[in-house]
Amino acid sequence: MAHASAGTREEDIPAATIDDPKVFRKALGSFATGVTIVTTSGVDRSDVGLTANSFSSVSLNPPMVLWSLAKTSSSIEAFRHARYFAVHILAADQDALSGQFSSKGVDKFAGVDISRGHDGIPMLRDCNARFECRTTFQYEGGDHVIFVGEVVSFTHSERPPLIFHGGRYGMVIKKEAAVELSSTGAGSSLTSDDLAFHLSRAFFRIRREAFEERQRRGWTEHDYAAISVLGREDGKTLAEIRSLSAFPGRHVTTEVINGLAERGLVTVADPIGAESKAYLTPLGRQSMVEIIAIIKASEADALKDFDFSEVQMLKMLLRRLSNTSEPGWPPHLQQVPNSN
Repeated sequence: MAHASAGTREEDIPAATIDDPKVFRKALGSFATGVTIVTTSGVDRSDVGLTANSFSSVSLNPPMVLWSLAKTSSSIEAFRHARYFAVHILAADQDALSGQFSSKGVDKFAGVDISRGHDGIPMLRDCNARFECRTTFQYEGGDHVIFVGEVVSFTHSERPPLIFHGGRYGMVIKKEAAVELSSTGAGSSLTSDDLAFHLSRAFFRIRREAFEERQRRGWTEHDYAAISVLGREDGKTLAEIRSLSAFPGRHVTTEVINGLAERGLVTVADPIGAESKAYLTPLGRQSMVEIIAIIKASEADALKDFDFSEVQMLKMLLRRLSNTSEPGWPPHLQQVPNSN
């Protein structure tokens, strides 16, 4: 019988029939699982491997695990006759490797760094965990064969695991204990419970060193706005630079462009006109790259204590939060004077 989720009455959910394999498979897919690659050596000593999510622990003493393989698999005979196999629990950034080992008609081990275990079985590196097993039992389980192995060696890391749920790959995000946020004061416009408060602090942390370097170089906010636009896409007119850089406190004028040209950072028609375009000089582009390098280094330092999955989730949420088709800043912030 179908069961209700929170906020849904059970009688509102239509019962599914066990005779519908597609619906049954979808129901099973609602259970999030880890993703593994199981490897062994074939009868001809060839390397054999495939992606599987049917892995489970059986016993701690003795240490035993199991996994299952469809009887129709082209690798079934290799595992039926194998004395040893290895189970690799993939890390969150190894989804491409999972796809490679689940593909048909390709060399699954192409470009993969491996070591050798008992009987020369191939073992992958840099996984979340790896278990080298001696085949102990094989059981018939419907349309699958269940393989039970005794673990003879294993490795483990703190890397977050790759998970599979509802037909898609996912990542584990640790659920932190709730933290009571203190207010910065009743009269404050922003408190530590406001999203904008944390976004602005994070932005300042990552950009602070680059801002200080720009000040040492004598760049104004207007200079940096123009150089940033040309660094992303060279050869822009003054009107285009204004449109793509408009932000409160930034206004690129002909004086700004000509000043950058005098310092050898950009090259323009003299004087710059409505249709003439500005380009970064080699010195200008090198300077921009140096600023970007400082920002990237600050970003890496700020994220050094984050798991890979947390970084990916953070970027995904920020992309959704800032979702816009506009090329620059939001339209209402681009209403700047048209004067030169």
